[in-house]
Amino acid sequence: MCKKLLSLLGRDGWPKVCLKLLEANPAALYEPDHRGSYPIHIATSVGATRKVLLFLNRHPGSAGLRDARGRTFLHIAVEKMAVGILYHATRDKSLEWILNMRDKDGNTAMHLAVQGGRLRVFCRLLGNLKVGLDLPNAKGETCLDLSRYKVPPGLYYSQNSEACIRRALAMVRARSGTSREDHFEEKYERNHRLKPEEKNRESDSMKDATQTLSIGSVLIATVTFGATFALPGGYKADDRPNGGSPTLAGTYAFDAFMMANTLAFICSSMATVGFMFSGTPMVNRRSRKFHLRSSVYFMEASVTSLTAAFALGVYLVLAPVAYKTAIAICAISPFALLWKNVDYWKRWIRFAGPLLARNGPCWTLQEFVRQFVWSILLELWPLVIIFCWAAFANTGTHF
Repeated sequence: MCKKLLSLLGRDGWPKVCLKLLEANPAALYEPDHRGSYPIHIATSVGATRKVLLFLNRHPGSAGLRDARGRTFLHIAVEKMAVGILYHATRDKSLEWILNMRDKDGNTAMHLAVQGGRLRVFCRLLGNLKVGLDLPNAKGETCLDLSRYKVPPGLYYSQNSEACIRRALAMVRARSGTSREDHFEEKYERNHRLKPEEKNRESDSMKDATQTLSIGSVLIATVTFGATFALPGGYKADDRPNGGSPTLAGTYAFDAFMMANTLAFICSSMATVGFMFSGTPMVNRRSRKFHLRSSVYFMEASVTSLTAAFALGVYLVLAPVAYKTAIAICAISPFALLWKNVDYWKRWIRFAGPLLARNGPCWTLQEFVRQFVWSILLELWPLVIIFCWAAFANTGTHF
């Protein structure tokens, strides 16, 4: 009977057949296979959500069954990214008693979520207040300790799941374990110490990233340089006063366009120079990393400035004859900037529920406002310079 039940767990559907088998022999649910896994573990590992819910509804005690490694079905759901099963387990109050159960290594489900860098699973567990964040495993490491181990030194993408998990744990004031800080630092350095072949691999990665990113910075510099001498509206005839000067000079939109184009050229040029240093093997690794980070930031600023220059240039040309179209293009253009930060805000939206549950609405609202303002200042400072300069240039004040 147990073999028949196990054979059905790897298939989609068949919930009624499983129900009849369980009614005929309920003990089959408590018989492990040759690896020590029970039917609820196997159903979880293949993502059979309906069967897991069937087992839990009919036999709630099966939730606490452990396999040969001491894992419950919740541990396996975390490892296999079975989000549907986790959704039910974290919402069902009758299952709260298994949320902090540990395997033979002392790891809870939250420990495994942090170790694996599984952001969706982590957020689902973080949103349940019954999930403990400060429980140590067999090595004395809490979730915060594990999250710190997962973030490498040097270069990494700040929106990687591991980095986001560490920030979220710090925000909810999760605590470190009993290990001394100097011991922690020694282990961290030991875990992330680069071997000679890994150093060469990291150097090659920086070189490849430099080659790819520098293409974009050079293209932006080329476009903005050309736009400086091919201005919208053209130039005045030589036989007129101020012959050879731009026709639209002196207007607010023109001054803003020129400043946007200039910032795009300067930032892309600085990024190109930085990429040259970051891709040079004779420069030490720390300096190469600094130049790569700063160049990426300047390149993002050049994209912001280029987007503004494009919208302003189109407005200058179309506004006199197609005003509505010009406004529509100006309204659409910022979507390029929004898409650049979509990953950042997608992470924050995912954290909204868990942070609201852990820290309350006031703290969460204040933190979101702070992050929004900081993001605006960090990402959109070129726009502040562009439009403030245009306003200043049209006041009649001169240096």
